[in-house]
Amino acid sequence: MTLNHVQERLINELMDYARQKYPEIEFGKITDSPSSSNHVWVIIKGIDWDDDDKVMDFIEYVAGKQEDILVEYGYPISLMPIRMST
Repeated sequence: MTLNHVQERLINELMDYARQKYPEIEFGKITDSPSSSNHVWVIIKGIDWDDDDKVMDFIEYVAGKQEDILVEYGYPISLMPIRMST
C-alpha cells in the first residue's frame, strides 16, 4: 500500500493521540481494509483483550479522532487493535 505524506502525518497524529491514553499500544502494520482499498487500517498491538471494558474504551476513544480525520481530510483511517497470540 502506498501512502501520501498527508496520510503518513495523519497516521502519526492518530497514533500519538491514542498513546496519550494507551501508552502500551504498539504499531503493527498498515494495510487496506478488506472492504475498501481506500480505507487505511493501522494494525496495532498491546490492548488487553481479556478486559472488555478497556477494548471498548479504546475503540470509543479513537473513534472521535478518526471521524475528525475523515471529515477534515477525507481519509478513512482506523486504528485496528488485534489480539496477540500467546
